[in-house]
Amino acid sequence: MSFSLTGLPSLKSNGVRSLCFGLLLGGSVFLGSCSKKVVGPPSVLAVLRFENLSGDPSLEWLARAASDVLTTGLSGAAEGTVISASALTRNESALGSRSTGAPGISTQRSAAILAGAKHLISGYFVRTSTGVRLDAEEEDTVTGKALRRFSVSGPATLETLTRLSGEFAASPRPYLTGNTNALRLYISALESPVSAAEAGLHQAVAADPAFGPPWIALEHMASARGDRVEASRLIDEALTRKLDKLTTATLKLDKAQLAGDQPGQVAALTEIIEASPGDTPLLRQLAQTRSTSGQYAEAAELWKKLSASLPDDSDVWNQLGYNRAWAGDYPGALAAMREYTRIRPLDPNSDDSTGDIHLLYRHYPEAATSYLASVAKAPTFQNGTSVYKAAWAKYRAGDKPASEKLFGQYRALLEKQGSPNLGLMEGEWLYRTGREKQAIALVRQEVLKLDKVDSQSAYYQVLTVWDLLAKDREAAVRDAKAAAPPRSALGAIIQFVVLPSAPAAEWSARADRIIPGPALANLRSLALGYALILDGKRTEALPLWEQIMKTTPPGDFALRAVYQRLKGEKLALDLIPTPGTINPLGVIVDKL
Repeated sequence: MSFSLTGLPSLKSNGVRSLCFGLLLGGSVFLGSCSKKVVGPPSVLAVLRFENLSGDPSLEWLARAASDVLTTGLSGAAEGTVISASALTRNESALGSRSTGAPGISTQRSAAILAGAKHLISGYFVRTSTGVRLDAEEEDTVTGKALRRFSVSGPATLETLTRLSGEFAASPRPYLTGNTNALRLYISALESPVSAAEAGLHQAVAADPAFGPPWIALEHMASARGDRVEASRLIDEALTRKLDKLTTATLKLDKAQLAGDQPGQVAALTEIIEASPGDTPLLRQLAQTRSTSGQYAEAAELWKKLSASLPDDSDVWNQLGYNRAWAGDYPGALAAMREYTRIRPLDPNSDDSTGDIHLLYRHYPEAATSYLASVAKAPTFQNGTSVYKAAWAKYRAGDKPASEKLFGQYRALLEKQGSPNLGLMEGEWLYRTGREKQAIALVRQEVLKLDKVDSQSAYYQVLTVWDLLAKDREAAVRDAKAAAPPRSALGAIIQFVVLPSAPAAEWSARADRIIPGPALANLRSLALGYALILDGKRTEALPLWEQIMKTTPPGDFALRAVYQRLKGEKLALDLIPTPGTINPLGVIVDKL
């Protein structure tokens, strides 16, 4: 299906890297022998909150601290990528808040898998005569098999947790603080009621001012209670400290969000991804942000990176395909869609998306074949969208008999569903395939069958635009009057463009008078832009459309197509039809 920028549409992976275990060393447990490495995607690892089996509530902080310390220690030190603690917490919140004291493996497992984890480390700790013993296990989420188990004993300190990291990786990264008290205060604050948490976070910052996570938690608390001034002050103060890269980037992102600084947000997200490549939710957010801003090549690179971490995520491959297509990479777009089809062979959307790629590049026979493959899997997919697009592709390929047969199939689907716009859809098909008079006659006949004013309004709006394109302004005025009073931006534009023909200066004065004020600036520009086109003043319209393009989202391909046609340019990519969506102004681009 065609990908929407406003909002966003398996098999097992090829294999899991088998691990080659050495001899029993220290507290590590020998589980298996060396085996041949299976080729597959890089592993994605998440460390879950440990379970407190000590019976001592004062050690509860150690459960989350173990996860945080291992996550930091293994990031960049273990094979593959490690999902950050913040990403795991973000996904856990999306699935439902965790109750205090709930065991980590039962509450975080789903969140970790949602973030793309293929390996999980979970564990627990018990009391000993010397302090605590921590037992940890690494599990393959695909097979459910335990891969490694390790155990360390010692006092309940950061040093003991760091030793456990050393069992999983030869050279673990140091944690963000070397101060056990700062870590305990920070974790305890996070586990405390909101009323007591802030004091604990301030104590953690005082214990180690260069410890970044407490700063983030403090400014998030200020933002949550609506104190933007305090949140901004905390960010500025924190950024004067020598903090770790991930904390610094996170604070920059929060600062950019407070200021509404879109470029700053993109820059900060990029820094976060560089510092925490395992944060797949943020990587997805950055990819979507790049795409929304029209940076399709950059977005495609990010979607490709995501595909390495989430090889079975069909949406990742779908978005990679569209972004590559928009960036001008036709072969790369098709390659992404092939991966989509491979992992979801029964999904009709993969073939529909492939058809869109072919259509964008005007490979109409191939587009029709892909759309029909989608229809074969699910004839009523998205209310027959693929059937209509197959008909359009056949028409564009010059096969009119086949296109008419397919449109008849689409019309039958709409009729079976009782669509109120059946006559309008058929009229638009006739109009766009070169039978304007027949289309107008049909729509005028069909509108008389409707008894609801709202339903009639859509028909009369379409007729109004067709009248103007036929240079029949008198008929356009009558049809615009028959449409319901404008209750939308489209309705306001329709009522404006039927005003009497006039010089460009008079049209501009009308727009200022009828659609006044800065809040309606974009609507005023569009109404004036379309009025000049429909009044035959293309030369005068072009400078205005140049201004319109400055505020038009990159993903609004229909508006950009109008501008390109006004300039006399051929569209770099064809427009994908959107059956079921009636836009009276959409046919204008065909006439330019």
